[in-house]
Parts: sequence; C-alpha cells; structure tokens
Amino acid sequence: MDSIGKKLKEASNGNMKKVMIEQKLSSLFYVKRNPQEESRFIKMLLDREGENQERVGLHASAMLAGEKDFCLRQQVLSLLFKQIQNENISAGLARIFEEGNCIHQKWQRLFIAAGLGRPEDMDHHRFIKKYELSYTPDARIHIFGEDVLVEIKSMNTFAFQHANGHPSGEKQLNFYLCLENLPWGFVLAEDKNTQDFKVFIVKQDKNAAREYLERLVDIKEAKEYFLESKKMPKRKCKDCDCKQAQKCNMRDACFNVGMGRIKL
Repeated sequence: MDSIGKKLKEASNGNMKKVMIEQKLSSLFYVKRNPQEESRFIKMLLDREGENQERVGLHASAMLAGEKDFCLRQQVLSLLFKQIQNENISAGLARIFEEGNCIHQKWQRLFIAAGLGRPEDMDHHRFIKKYELSYTPDARIHIFGEDVLVEIKSMNTFAFQHANGHPSGEKQLNFYLCLENLPWGFVLAEDKNTQDFKVFIVKQDKNAAREYLERLVDIKEAKEYFLESKKMPKRKCKDCDCKQAQKCNMRDACFNVGMGRIKL
C-alpha cells in the first residue's frame, strides 16, 4: 500500500478522507484516456441494451422500500410469475433516465482510463442464488490500495448546494456493501447543471441494513410456504384499481387480471 493509502486508512477524520478522495477524482480529468478499454466498455453497454432486458425476480431496490411501500406478496409473486414491464414510462422520465446514464458513463469511463477499474467492474450485474436477488453497483474500483463500491447520483443545483449527504444513495450503497462484504465505499453526487461533485463516504453497517437483509429471508420462507400450501401472503391493496396497485409490476399476477399469472 502506498503512503497516501496508509494515510487514508489511518485517517480518523472523515473530512480528511473525503477531501483526499475528491482530490483523486478531480485528477481523473487529466489522465491519459484509454480508447481501447473505454470502447470495450461502451460496446458492453450497447450489447446489454440489445439483449432481452425483461425484469425478473427480486431486485435490491425493492428491498430498500419503506414499510408503507414494501409488499411481501409482490416479491413472492415476482419469483414465480411474469411481471409487467416498464413499457409505459413517460417521455419526460425517459429523458431523466438518459441524462443520468450519461453522467454514470462519464465517471465509469474515467475510472477505466485511470486504471481504477475494468469495464467488467462497471454496472456489473450480480445475482445471489440463495435469495434469487439481483443488484448492480455502479462501480467497483481499486483506490488507495482498497477495493470500494461507488454509487453515482445526479442532483439538481438546489439540492446539491444544500446536500450534506445523499440518504437514499447511502442506504443503497450500505446494502450493497453488506452483500459484497466490503468495508466502505462512497456516493459520488454530481450537480447535473454545473458538473460540480461531492463525495459522501459510507462505512458498512449491517445493523442499518438488518431490516432489508431480513426481508430476503422472509421472502424466501414465504415462497417455500406458497409452494407447499398454495397460500400467498395477504394483499396490501384493496383492489386492482387502487393507486398503489396501478403502480405495481405484479398487479396482473396478484389479482389475476390482464395477462394473469404466467409462470416463469
């Protein structure tokens, strides 16, 4: 480990670590580009987009939902039946997603050019067979002698200027750190209007992620119980036309309407 890495590891002051990381990230804009590896990364992204991207099974984002929005029945159904895909995304939301993708790719290409990570380390899909869970960290990089995870978030100027953290990004990152068994990582937040950025360091905290990890166990047990008894967890929605049901990707399977229950 180099001297900077030792200082980083030994730093008791979180602000010192934050400043060192931000300085390192700023230096990435001056590195010699790596056209071959960056092109390979872009090709990988285009190949993924060309593949069948049908959403199936459990995704980490669903585990992180608030108590009001989390539905055990929805998650069990997602492991057994086809779900409604996102074909009805509005043009405005599609534009927002595309802008976010561009910001992600900028940083991911910089990580690759600087030798902090490989194309395979960017947006690499992970799958935990035990829980049938999918998740995709934005980047896994090697910086200051350590492997860390990075979550990249874009913010509007007002939110960015007043941000002392990124609660949803930090919660998401901590969950990933627990799944990957890595000690720390950081949220890289960028002002999408000015391209200024901030770093928010996250240390692995299993206690903070306990609720989400326990949900995986509950879902697995509920699925096994359904396969044995044919009894599904209770619905949270009163009917298939309520607002919450209209937004649910398992609505058709839950109420047996529309395309109904099509087995995976």
